[in-house]
Amino acid sequence: MDHMMFVVSLLNLLYSGSMLAFGDSQCCSRMLNDAGGNSGVTSPSPPQIYGEWVSMRCEVRPGPEFLARKYKFHADSTFTLFQYYYADNHCTTPLYSLKLRGSIQIDEPSWIIRGGTKAEYELDRVLVTSHRVDITEFLVAKVNATCPGFISPQETWVTNMRYHVFSWHDDKDCLEALSFSMHELQLLRVEIHERVDPKTRSTNLREELFLGDVHTDIKQRMYYRPTSYQTPLMNIKQQDNCSVCQLLDNSDDVNPPIFPAQSEYPVILHGEWVSSRCEVRPQVFFLIRHLIFHGNHTWEGYYHHYSDPFCRNPTFSLYAKGYHSEGLKSDIVRGGTEYDFITTEMRITPKDTGTTELLNVFEGDELCGQQGTWKLGTEQDVTQTYGCAALGIRLPHTEYELMRMEYDAFRRTVLLYNGQRPSDGSNPTTADKRPTSYQTPLVQCGGINILSRDSNSDSSDNDNSLNSAPSTPWQHVALATLLLNSILLS
Repeated sequence: MDHMMFVVSLLNLLYSGSMLAFGDSQCCSRMLNDAGGNSGVTSPSPPQIYGEWVSMRCEVRPGPEFLARKYKFHADSTFTLFQYYYADNHCTTPLYSLKLRGSIQIDEPSWIIRGGTKAEYELDRVLVTSHRVDITEFLVAKVNATCPGFISPQETWVTNMRYHVFSWHDDKDCLEALSFSMHELQLLRVEIHERVDPKTRSTNLREELFLGDVHTDIKQRMYYRPTSYQTPLMNIKQQDNCSVCQLLDNSDDVNPPIFPAQSEYPVILHGEWVSSRCEVRPQVFFLIRHLIFHGNHTWEGYYHHYSDPFCRNPTFSLYAKGYHSEGLKSDIVRGGTEYDFITTEMRITPKDTGTTELLNVFEGDELCGQQGTWKLGTEQDVTQTYGCAALGIRLPHTEYELMRMEYDAFRRTVLLYNGQRPSDGSNPTTADKRPTSYQTPLVQCGGINILSRDSNSDSSDNDNSLNSAPSTPWQHVALATLLLNSILLS
């Protein structure tokens, strides 16, 4: 107990004495305005997907699954896709890889997700390559249990060799053994981001490819048609200085990329955080978030909802307030920290006529505030009516969260991830619904500068700066944490 008190006291001292002030309300407002309206962002229709697209970081899928993707779409509508699966959340330990070939036909604009485009695909073949003996044995056991006779008694699988798990020409299909589908190809969106460098006045272009989301329930994955998006892929032709992009570009299914080791940062909930883009939620929601953590286990959140994928046409805003538990290291998701968030107060502001009329209709078990009293643009406190049943939120309201924090060397900012919402549109209100993957990250705009960079440091710092000696308050805290952990375990 004495050791634990010492740890807490030292970290509090480091935290309070060395973190730097950051941002202000104008900074947060500016970033919110940039996210809403998506200045400098265009989305061509139909989307032009020809070319090579790669992950920008190690991705986390529900399960959890840690992976990186490299997708090549050819001019004749065929594709060659690579998925690399790993044992860790930094993609340093490859488990197995998939190589897929097939064709895709871009269809009409989606009637489910505004701004998205429907597509249909056909797989020609899928090959799996294991990179570890134990994973080879696991895959063989899964295939034999799911598809008896698929692997002949004379055939022996070995590491770093390709094996078919699907072949259209040979009428072979055991994708179910991997709970695998490529339904993400059924929903597409391309965004072109144009930014002008304030120093050189040169224009920088970044193309991103959004593909359909993967169901949070792995049992539903093979039958689910996407209603949201995954983390976008980057067009590799515009990323000459992206080390992760180059790793993926030079890889294949026999030689998977091994990402550089990164520091694991503890989650510190403090300051203000905002969406960096108009976000999409399952069941057709577009929104921008603004979360505020006060450092004393209390929090506030502003959730601005819209009817369009550029977040230009508001429908309603929701304000929530409450408290959260201490963070506990996740035993399920490497790199994740578990929190319980309790909402005790809520206010809603209708922003369009349709939403205003709808809120006035709800009654009985679906009551949301005082029936018949809603007015366009006027905020109403729904705390006294125990929340808004029509939105699925009864007060007090508890959600079981998963959070993670990391430094984004590409954008030179700190990112805060919280858990991906269930694909069925519900909320994680029970412990068994706690997320195993993440939403689009938030960026810091105010409060404590969690990952301040030395103001005198050279702007040419690259990705390897994370592996250098501690030079920031955050790194000193992380180093102190590791040192104290080693003392406690000795």
